[in-house]
Amino acid sequence: MEKIPYSAIWKSMMLEVFSEDEKHGNRVKWESVKHARDYWDRTKKDTARVKDQIKMINPKENDTILDIGSGPGTITIPAAKIAKSVVAVEPSGGMCTVLKERAIENGLSNLSVIRKKWEEVSLNELPKGKFEKVIASYSLSIADLGPEILRMNSVCSGKVFLFWFAGDFTWDDPEMRNMWKTVKSKDFYPGPKADILYGVLSDLGIYPDVTTFPLGVHDVYGSPEEACARICQRHSVIDEDDKKKVLEFFRSRSDGKTKISGFSNRVCMCWDAGQVRDNRDF
Repeated sequence: MEKIPYSAIWKSMMLEVFSEDEKHGNRVKWESVKHARDYWDRTKKDTARVKDQIKMINPKENDTILDIGSGPGTITIPAAKIAKSVVAVEPSGGMCTVLKERAIENGLSNLSVIRKKWEEVSLNELPKGKFEKVIASYSLSIADLGPEILRMNSVCSGKVFLFWFAGDFTWDDPEMRNMWKTVKSKDFYPGPKADILYGVLSDLGIYPDVTTFPLGVHDVYGSPEEACARICQRHSVIDEDDKKKVLEFFRSRSDGKTKISGFSNRVCMCWDAGQVRDNRDF
């Protein structure tokens, strides 16, 4: 039987994501401190999700932790409250600003930030010694993923944790689902999911423990206009008539605030770094 080229499939799908993001300006927005703060304001309301992730990671008092693609510190900050030290790798200027602000607010001095993409980080930039925990939480936007996972593994003496998407986002509201079907100009490319990620890992000789869990999204916006702008950007709605459909839907449902709810399935894949041998070709 011919071997499935999971790494090539991942790369092809991720390059398509990058192309769509570039076309619609979705990557640029994370350089904005305002966007980063808005993102953190939404994220911090979902305390259950963060608690569940921290429980899976199980940081210890003497741990040194590497958080790759840390964003505003969703995992970094609670982990730093427990662990000996945390190194956050984050390329976005806006996210780095919010992360550093939150570290100061929480009185944390055991946290350092490297403002780069993980694939641009030289291992010489990291502290000497290995990390007990290496984490990438919804931050695997890397085309050539296999070699970068092996680099994560190489700096870890304990466990590597990857959190990723297992299913598409589904609206809770049936009326919104029906409205969304009428929007023709959606240009949103969801990218590779957990099945492809597992294949990439298996090609590396990594067979992780897998935990699947639902993740709810409950966003509240101050006006129909704000909700429309955010949703149309998130899902790359470009036609003006379609934007009007979305806006009118939110206006018809607004009672001073506009609520949007949905869910998707997510996974945590983790493994003991010491059990992996770098003997694969790419």
